[in-house]
Amino acid sequence: MSRRKLLVSFPPLTGGQRDRIQKLALAHDFDTVFCDDPGLAEAEVADAEVLFSFNSSLVKNAKNLKWVCTPSAGVDHFLDKVRDTGITLTCSSGAYGVTIAEHIVMMTLEIMRRRPDYIRLKEERQWEQHLPVRSLFGSRVTFAGTGDIGNETAVRIRGFMPSCMTGVNRRGHNPDNIYDRIVTLDRIDEVLPETDVLILSLPATAETIGLLNRDRLQKLPKDSYIINVGRGNVLDEKALEQMLRAGQIGGAALDVFEKEPLDKDSTLWDCPRLILTTHAAGNWTLPHTVEKIVNLFADDFENYCSGKKMRQIVDIDAGYNVR
Repeated sequence: MSRRKLLVSFPPLTGGQRDRIQKLALAHDFDTVFCDDPGLAEAEVADAEVLFSFNSSLVKNAKNLKWVCTPSAGVDHFLDKVRDTGITLTCSSGAYGVTIAEHIVMMTLEIMRRRPDYIRLKEERQWEQHLPVRSLFGSRVTFAGTGDIGNETAVRIRGFMPSCMTGVNRRGHNPDNIYDRIVTLDRIDEVLPETDVLILSLPATAETIGLLNRDRLQKLPKDSYIINVGRGNVLDEKALEQMLRAGQIGGAALDVFEKEPLDKDSTLWDCPRLILTTHAAGNWTLPHTVEKIVNLFADDFENYCSGKKMRQIVDIDAGYNVR
């Protein structure tokens, strides 16, 4: 009888992490194949029972697949590929909070403290000490998305002593009482006029795609700021750019976009009042993130092999892990 097969296609893994996964698999009578090359992985996945990879295109070639674990927190690129197939999908939500929260704090402070302007002044060799700046102290901060990323960010933002931290989520719960108040997603219009900093960490779902349309963006105060690290299709990019260029909003920092990679001729590259990063807030460049991903996978691998319910299961209809 042939042994069960685990295919791992996740290049950032260290040698020690690969050894750990292999030993865990052997303890449950799985053979492990590590395949960092996407082309070779396509051949190897044909008889795999378990796939640990961010490459959703591998699913179509898998005939025996029962479980896919993606190292990503977002799963929108997997949903249609596993829907109605009987394949269980798990994700790595919970692994990215630390690194993305630090990125959000960095971008928020840079845009409020005028860092892009000081970079320009340095390049022009101009000495300017009186640029007006804003502070998180006393600001009203709204977190659209109160999962791992939103919560880790809120914990850090709290130290800057904002006047109010409002969480916006689907279920109306206040995790660990982090937020001063919670409103449900369908009431977001109520809080936008009272928001100085809007932090978006929402997944792409039927409820969130296009949520921040032109009308809602215009509800924000003229001197407010938007930070988006969730998904680019949550807000109307063109409307935001027009408002930034017209001075109708204080500033924005975007790490995600409607189309990625961003076209080289996109006008967003030189848009004023905009800090732009290349979907790098999370990524796998921080060792802590990769270690957390491995821990989450290892825990669910034990659950899978023992017949217990996995903790990271994605609700296909909701589009995210609803635990």
